[in-house]
Amino acid sequence: MIIINTTYHASDNIKEIFINWIKEIYIPTALQREELSEPQLCRIITENENEGENLSLQFHVKDMASLSRWYHETGNDLAHALTEKFKDQVVGFTTLLEIIE
Repeated sequence: MIIINTTYHASDNIKEIFINWIKEIYIPTALQREELSEPQLCRIITENENEGENLSLQFHVKDMASLSRWYHETGNDLAHALTEKFKDQVVGFTTLLEIIE
C-alpha cells in the first residue's frame, strides 16, 4: 500500500477558498475512480508560521500501477485545474510513502 502525499502552500488571500476547493472539487473528483481511497486533509503545524497556509492532502493507493492509471485518467486534469484556478498563489509537491506496517 502506498500513500500519495501532496504538500501545498496557499497564499493568505486565498487559503480558505483553496481549502474549500480541495474539499468540494478535488477530493470528490479524485475519488470518482477506484484507485484512490482514504482522503485526509491536514493543516501542517510549523514553529515559524509564514504567510499563507501549509496543507497536506493524502490518499491511499494499492500500487504504483494503480497510481499511474489514476494520474493518466484523473490526476493530470486535476493538477491542471488547480494551476488554472490558483495560478502562483498555490504551490505544491508530491511525496510517495510506502506503508511498512
